[in-house]
Amino acid sequence: MSDGDAGFRLSRIRAQGAAAARKYVMDDIDVMDAAALAAINPYPETPERDGWIEGFLKTMGSKRAKW
Repeated sequence: MSDGDAGFRLSRIRAQGAAAARKYVMDDIDVMDAAALAAINPYPETPERDGWIEGFLKTMGSKRAKW
């Protein structure tokens, strides 16, 4: 896989994490720890796992900023 293909794939994985975050209410994120995030993350290996978490946490952070 080329670097461009890998970068695009990882951007899509971050978007999947962001989409998952939109399903949670703000109170849910306050009680989530690393194990809880791992349980809902569909990617068991890095860099996909880390990309999904990045997208999820960035979206939750932007949801917090709007409140």
